[in-house]
Amino acid sequence: MKKQTHKLYALAAVLGILESGNPDDNFHVLVHRITGKYHVSELTSEEAGTVEAELRKMLGSSGKEDIPDMMTRKQKWLARQLASRLAELDGNENATVNQRLAGTVRKTLGITAPPDDPLRWVRKADGIKLIEALKKIVSHAEKKQNQK
Repeated sequence: MKKQTHKLYALAAVLGILESGNPDDNFHVLVHRITGKYHVSELTSEEAGTVEAELRKMLGSSGKEDIPDMMTRKQKWLARQLASRLAELDGNENATVNQRLAGTVRKTLGITAPPDDPLRWVRKADGIKLIEALKKIVSHAEKKQNQK
């Protein structure tokens, strides 16, 4: 099992989802999402195999295909378009589109998203919730803009 644990950590490091000493990094979030367990050391051999398969699937993804059960490319595109529209409306030049998305993901879904790729860990169903929330935020900002 120790060898399998090392393999999981190595794959997570290659994917860039492992933060040394951080038990709440994206790797551990993935482990919890798949197994319901918080610590890699608690995994059974079968659970570790499931996590490894998911990591290998992520590693093999070229970014051109959609990852099963995660936000689709179309959902990500729409979310970015809505965040860009929001940036135009509020005029806050200090916040990037990714920072806006990370904040909206955190507030709407309760997921701490990395600002360099805030949609990376959003599941497809949560992507729908996120897009609907962004639509409401943009609509509110447009109404506010029109009142000026």
